[in-house]
Amino acid sequence: MKAFRTLSSALLVLLLLAFAAGAETAKTDDPAPEVKAPAAEAKAPVDPETVLARVGETEIRMKDVREILGKLDPQRASMYDNEMGHRAILEEMVNMELFLLLGKELEVEKDPGFAEMLESVKEDIIRRFAVDRVMKDVKVTPEDIAGYYEKNREHFAVPESVRASHILVSGDQEMQKVMEDLKAGMSFEDAAKKHSTCASKEQGGDLGYFSKGDMVKEFDDAVFAMKVGEVTAEPVKTKFGLHLIKLVEKKEASVRPLDEVKEELREALENDKKAKVYQDELSRLREKYKVEIVGEKKEEKKEEEKAGEAGK
Repeated sequence: MKAFRTLSSALLVLLLLAFAAGAETAKTDDPAPEVKAPAAEAKAPVDPETVLARVGETEIRMKDVREILGKLDPQRASMYDNEMGHRAILEEMVNMELFLLLGKELEVEKDPGFAEMLESVKEDIIRRFAVDRVMKDVKVTPEDIAGYYEKNREHFAVPESVRASHILVSGDQEMQKVMEDLKAGMSFEDAAKKHSTCASKEQGGDLGYFSKGDMVKEFDDAVFAMKVGEVTAEPVKTKFGLHLIKLVEKKEASVRPLDEVKEELREALENDKKAKVYQDELSRLREKYKVEIVGEKKEEKKEEEKAGEAGK
């Protein structure tokens, strides 16, 4: 028996989309109410070598279905990673194997366009392997990451930030009502929910964390001069109205630690190295194989002629 050769993921995704659309249509057309099946008992995982189908001399195994699942995007993979989804994938794998047999039966390899398409696919594969070969030695070491981090610590600076709540009203009369409720014992959060015109009222006026420059200047100047737990003695006036501000928390300026950023640094440094290797190799190849852009050559000749005429 022959092993099944995996389909291209792009082709299979298209087929699965068609299957999903058909299933959804069938579900929509069914007027009967949905009946939930009783929860099934947990089943033991299927052996990857288990044969799920035979098409002629080809065997399709559980590991082939799993390989297809691995090529799908995470959302679609989770949709098909169940008994019904596995069956849908298996059905399409069987269908594609049947079309392969049909193609051989019809001797499509003798069609005039077959060899041309095959050559095009072959060239794409050669290009892919060539690029992979060029990139195979590109590596980023822990020393590379640590060295870059130490030389560029300023790039990982986190500015001072605060978390504050506020009560926003349009004028003095409205603010007077706020003050009266607070003096009578109402909490700042409840007063925000009752009086504030800002959408943050739903969270008791909580604005979350922000840094200098995120708010209008008057608000910034006031809140960054406050102590944690303090409420502004007087309302702060901005173009939005009057604010009563409460400083909830404050975080001092800091630098993100290496452990927190090393993975994103590794990826960035690796991409930089690959880009350099790629461009260096292209430069070498252009020199070796004497690339000539015909249009550019004509333009250069025109410029030389113009320069010669100007020198007369």
